[in-house]
Amino acid sequence: MKILTIDGNNLVHRVYWVANNIKNVSENYHVYMFLNSVKSYVEMYQPDKVICVWDEKPDYRPNKRKELLEDYKGNRDPEYGKEVHNKNDMIKEMLNTLGIPSIFPRSYEADDVIKIINDAYDKLSQTKFYITKKLFKHIIITVDKDLCQLISNKVSVYDPIKKVEINKENFEEVLNYSIKDFIKVKALTGDKSDNIPGLKGFGKVKVKKFLAGDVVLTEKENDIYKRNLELVTLTDDKDEKEYVVNQLSEIKDETDYEQFKKLSKDYNLSQILKNDTKWYTTFFQKNRLIELLS
Repeated sequence: MKILTIDGNNLVHRVYWVANNIKNVSENYHVYMFLNSVKSYVEMYQPDKVICVWDEKPDYRPNKRKELLEDYKGNRDPEYGKEVHNKNDMIKEMLNTLGIPSIFPRSYEADDVIKIINDAYDKLSQTKFYITKKLFKHIIITVDKDLCQLISNKVSVYDPIKKVEINKENFEEVLNYSIKDFIKVKALTGDKSDNIPGLKGFGKVKVKKFLAGDVVLTEKENDIYKRNLELVTLTDDKDEKEYVVNQLSEIKDETDYEQFKKLSKDYNLSQILKNDTKWYTTFFQKNRLIELLS
């Protein structure tokens, strides 16, 4: 069983920025770019199941990490965020016709949801009742390195900007640290994009000395380090797990080619309509064959 999970917020930010710098394109061009990117990932990996994960919380609750650090992600521009995400409902509607569900967090974030998805399908694949004998494989599409903490012999992260798949074999070569030290380094150095301050003076040299056991943290440094570890480690929160697993249990692997074409026309996605046979081959042909044979 091969699962392909797409970090929706990560992808929409990337395509919006690119589309915004192209002249004379339709107002929904970044929607097309998003969907076309998904199509390329599906063609690349030929997964059994595709899931798109978002940061939005339909059943809204405050971000739990703000309880640890009030300024967590406080460097983000909310107005720019609204602009980037103003067509997300359109994207999700289109994804649904392709048989790709959108899954959301409750109190945490997309990264945490992806971990829960990974754990749930890995566990499912190991039960004697599961219908497929295929080995579990999970590919995560994102440029967010936080998700590299999930990498194992079953899980890899594909960076679509660098066009490299980070896996257990090349982890240290690509990221400069071992898998077991990855989260420790994140906690020591912080994360500018999430507004998490690191420990003062902990550059590459001092980090390596700490990992080797040659540096002892002060009490204040240890408090920051432990807080940061909790901030950067993906959650095992029971309530969050239940919320995500309930969504997974409601997934229906159904595609709708006619609705896909209708929405493409309604949203003026002419690039799709010009090549609709390619989209049919990638997303609908397999389901149609199953339907005809059943």
